Amino acid sequence: MSKRRFEVAPLSIYGGASTIGVYIFTNNAFTVVPMDVPDKVINSIRDTLGTTVVKASLAKSPLIGIFIVGNDNGVLIPSIVTEEEINELEKGGFRVSVIRTRYTAIANLILTNNKKTVVSPIIEKEFINLIRDTLGTEVIIDEICGTYLVGSIAVANDRGVLLSPDAKDEDVKKVRDYFGLPVSVGTVNRGGRSFLRSGLVVNNNGGLVGNDTTGFEIVRIMQVLGGE
Repeated sequence: MSKRRFEVAPLSIYGGASTIGVYIFTNNAFTVVPMDVPDKVINSIRDTLGTTVVKASLAKSPLIGIFIVGNDNGVLIPSIVTEEEINELEKGGFRVSVIRTRYTAIANLILTNNKKTVVSPIIEKEFINLIRDTLGTEVIIDEICGTYLVGSIAVANDRGVLLSPDAKDEDVKKVRDYFGLPVSVGTVNRGGRSFLRSGLVVNNNGGLVGNDTTGFEIVRIMQVLGGE
């Protein structure tokens, strides 16, 4: 069987919002989207990411992308998520762990792929073993690009890591050493800075970008995260 080509598709939801990473989570098997996403958008997600798409809410909110973080081994969610929502995720095929940290937007604080995880130093140390066991990876506690928002300013899959334009040469080298993968700097949504993940959702099969993302930005994403 030939290797699937890494594809990147522009996407908008909720009246043209380009901050798609706030609303969508994916690994290589499943993608979670808000309950009211239309079928046309779901079909585009399924075709691009090669996943089964699951509709859900988290904390009775459509902000899926900030309340869930994970990989193919498992996902972490904050304690504000309801029992019913947890059950729906588990029925959808996810191995779910609740992390009872004081922070709720945990996807902003954890950067992971299937082998390595960088955890923000503000997450309480008592939860590191839970993170390691759920995600099944080596865990590194550190800042990236001078911020504790390690899950916001970078996006990773098993092919590469893309950093925000705030990254310096030493950030690129550090993240390359951590993940053992190609690392570079890129943008989405016409040069939107810093919070890269708000406009980008990726797995090993492809990526979704905000509708304002340029062709040049898409090429860079494909080079770094698609091995193109």
